[in-house]
Amino acid sequence: MQPAAPIRHDFIAIDEGLNKIFRIDENRSSTEPVWHMSTGRTQVRDMQLIGGNRLLVSHNRGYSEIDLDTGEILVAVERFLGVTSARRQPDGSTLVAGVNLPNLPGVSLLELDAGHVTRRQVRYPGDYVRLIRQTPSHTLLMMCDTRLREADYLGNYLREIPVDGFAHMWKAVPLPDGRILASAGYGAFLVELDPAGRVLRKFGGRADVPAAVNPYFYATFQLLANGHIVLANWQGHGPGHGESGVQLLEFDADTQIVWQWSHPAFISSLQGVLVLDGLDTGRLHDERTGPMLPL
Repeated sequence: MQPAAPIRHDFIAIDEGLNKIFRIDENRSSTEPVWHMSTGRTQVRDMQLIGGNRLLVSHNRGYSEIDLDTGEILVAVERFLGVTSARRQPDGSTLVAGVNLPNLPGVSLLELDAGHVTRRQVRYPGDYVRLIRQTPSHTLLMMCDTRLREADYLGNYLREIPVDGFAHMWKAVPLPDGRILASAGYGAFLVELDPAGRVLRKFGGRADVPAAVNPYFYATFQLLANGHIVLANWQGHGPGHGESGVQLLEFDADTQIVWQWSHPAFISSLQGVLVLDGLDTGRLHDERTGPMLPL
């Protein structure tokens, strides 16, 4: 039997520590990035393939559209303050989440039309949100520090799911049959929840991985089509963290680490990852049933 081919990925990563975004294609002979760039804004957090070979990224002041081949900024929307997530919709509009947008108290959800003009704004109770994800039930999963909240589009929380160990929890995606997969932030684990919000399994934590991984803050992850999970293991704010931990990890269906990536001389602290393998960058994608699929 031939040994399995080594896993190689083509991916985009957010280096929060150095405030840059870069693309690595491990299928190339060069180990250097395809490109690297900065939006010129801080708190770059969310990423989405939006079609036309473009990447949507959110940052503190709004969002940018980036050419996937070159890293060039093609569109910049920068009139807000406190943005944490942005999601492009099939009609060309964009949902923007954050806190106190625009300068009103509370968790905020804005809808911008295809021309980037605000056409709707909704307020929710609270003062903390990170990424948002849409579900097939026309609800929102909102990451709210120590708990996951499911909300409608009218300013109401439909339920709250606190999980022991959640601290600045970062991301969740809906799975088939009502299950949810989430990353715990400073809790530094991944968790699968049943439809009632009960913990089915926790994995990837400090007791489950080699010490060299140094789980610190489990941030963005992506559920791949084969059931594997690629995760960003953020190591702290600012420069100087490149030698710390293993910053990108891939868990297989048995929760074993089957791929990892770090580049101490080039990075500081990775907070976001988007794996491009096999995806049609000409089409809009989202994670409404778990894996990244075209809409």
